[in-house]
Amino acid sequence: MVNHGFMEQNNQMLIAPETFAAQPESLTEQLFIERSLTENKFWLRIMKEHSYFLGEGFSRHDKHLIQQTDRFYHYFEEQEKRAYNTPNNVTAVRKLNEDSINLVLGLRNFKRNLLILIINCKVMGFNFPLLVDHIAREAEYFMRTLKKFNEGILDPIQDAIIKENVFWLRIMMEHSRFIASLLDQSERNLVRAALKFGDDFEVLLNQARDVESMLYKKQPTYPIIGKLNKDSENAAQEIRNFKQAGLDFIKNCQIRNVIDPLLADHVVREADHFLHMVRVLEERLKVKQQEQHQ
Repeated sequence: MVNHGFMEQNNQMLIAPETFAAQPESLTEQLFIERSLTENKFWLRIMKEHSYFLGEGFSRHDKHLIQQTDRFYHYFEEQEKRAYNTPNNVTAVRKLNEDSINLVLGLRNFKRNLLILIINCKVMGFNFPLLVDHIAREAEYFMRTLKKFNEGILDPIQDAIIKENVFWLRIMMEHSRFIASLLDQSERNLVRAALKFGDDFEVLLNQARDVESMLYKKQPTYPIIGKLNKDSENAAQEIRNFKQAGLDFIKNCQIRNVIDPLLADHVVREADHFLHMVRVLEERLKVKQQEQHQ
């Protein structure tokens, strides 16, 4: 006789595991306004500074590229001011998001096209290809975030933690290595420390990518996800402290380097934002875990 219980269990195992994934969550109006304004205020300043850093890295012969980055700097400065003056209502914030997306898209395309020119040796200067790719990814992240907000949804907490960590751990890894390359090589201890951070973040990034491969858009598995997020928080706090110490050294002319103090401050703020995101996700995760045990 056929064991129907066994067959039913077997059939369950043949269903795509994505079927059991958590669904996107709805954004409340208050959360939509708060999250949108926070992201705009943070990222519009970052995009403005990207424009400045790119302009500083061009050869003086590439005047048209310098002029374009100057224009972007002005556009983002105006949009940043607008973000701080946007009233707390859904219509105004949605329009702010739409206009930010359009503005960032232009800068994203400029960065991507510039990268191809640099790789093909058609533009010279001091903008590392990986740095241009790095800041293009940040522009794409910002656009994706605002688009999700305007759709009124949040990714399920498991998927959100995986995506945020994969994105930010790579950013922190690259920051560490950029810092090592911009310190004078006579600063041996600091160079070694920066490279060690890069290696540590690479390990965390690969672990996060393993979790992404195993659990992204799958049935919620909160204990593993919670540990991933906590490990990232601890590492982000350490790199944030290292960057802040470096910024203080640079401001006080205590170390040899070619790092613009604004760039040093810029990467501290990005570490702070990573920590902010990790903690926002941690709070969402706690709520989900409580619901699971009720």
